[in-house]
Amino acid sequence: MKGILVDKAGGEYALVDTLEKPKPGKNQVLVKSLVTGLNPVENFQRGGVLVESWPIVLGCDASGSVVEVGEGVTKFKEGDGIFGCTRLGHPGYGTFQEYLSPPNSKPADISVEQAATIGVGLLTAGLGLFSGTKIALEPKEVTGDSEWIIIPGAAGAVGQYGVQLAKLCGYKVLASCSPSNKKLVESIGADATINYKDPLEDLLKDIKSITGGKFSRVFDASAMATEIGIQALAQCSQEERLKYFATTNGWIPIEPKEGIEIYVTALGVIGKTGDAHNTAVNNDIAAMIPKLETFLESGEIKPMEYEQIGDVGVGDVLKGLEAFNVRKTDGKKLVVRLSSDE
Repeated sequence: MKGILVDKAGGEYALVDTLEKPKPGKNQVLVKSLVTGLNPVENFQRGGVLVESWPIVLGCDASGSVVEVGEGVTKFKEGDGIFGCTRLGHPGYGTFQEYLSPPNSKPADISVEQAATIGVGLLTAGLGLFSGTKIALEPKEVTGDSEWIIIPGAAGAVGQYGVQLAKLCGYKVLASCSPSNKKLVESIGADATINYKDPLEDLLKDIKSITGGKFSRVFDASAMATEIGIQALAQCSQEERLKYFATTNGWIPIEPKEGIEIYVTALGVIGKTGDAHNTAVNNDIAAMIPKLETFLESGEIKPMEYEQIGDVGVGDVLKGLEAFNVRKTDGKKLVVRLSSDE
C-alpha cells in the first residue's frame, strides 16, 4: 500500500509503497481514501507533537468509500461514502495513505472533496463552542436581543465552522479576520468583523462599540488571540455572570483570570482513553456528532470552499504539503485527490 511516511520526529515526508494494508477490526470499517485535507497540525506532528510512535503516516481529514466492514458494524455497508477526522498520531490511522478508517457517513449531496474539508475544523469548533463556551447545541433564531460571541480567526477552517455553528445556535457573531477575508466571513454568517491586525486598544474600542458589551463568550479559533480575548471579556463585557474563553492554543500557558473560565480544545485525544479528561472530550465528541451530521444533511452547516492541489495520486500529497507551507490564507481548504475511484 502507498502512503506518505515520516520515519522520525523532524524527519522528511517520503512516498513509500511498502505499507501494510489494514484489516478492519471489531466495530471498524476499511475505507479507500479518495481525498485528504491538509491542516496545520501535520506540521506540528512532524516536529514530534501528538505522535504515539514512529514511523508514522500523518493526515487526519479524509473522505472515501467503504470497501470492507468489520464485526459489529451496522451503520455502514460496502460502497457507502464516508468522511471524518481520524485519531491523531496513531500509526495506521493517517489519511496520507490509500486505505484508512474515518468515522462518519458522508451526506449524499456533498462531494468527496467538500467532505474532506469538514472533520477537524467542525469537531474542533464544536469542542470550543459547546464544551468550552457552554453554548447549547440547539438551533435558535437570531434576534435583535441575541447575545454576541466573538470569534478571532474566523477565516480559518475552525473559525468558519465556528461562525456557522454560533449563528445557527442563536448568537450574533463578531468575527476577527483580515480585510481580504471580510466578505467570506460575512457570507457564512458573521454579523460584523474587526481587523485582527489593528492595535489592541483599537480592537477593544471596536468590540465595545459593536457589541455594546452584550457578550460573555470568546472562541479563539486562531490560537493567537488570547490577549485580545481575555481583555475583551474583562474590560468590554457588561454581563454580570461567569464569562467563557475557549481557544485552540494548546501550547502556551494562559494565566487564570477571575470571573473567566478558560477552556483549551484538545482534539488530539480523540479515540484515546486513560484519564478523566480524555474520557470527557470523547464523550462530548460522541454526543455532538449526531447533531452535527443532521446540520450537514440539512444544509444548515455548509462545507468550506476548497482548492485541489496536484492531479490524482498519493504522491501528490507531497505537492499539497509544499503548497500549504507557502500559501497565503484565503479561506479555502487545500485538498489532495489520492484516487479517482468513487
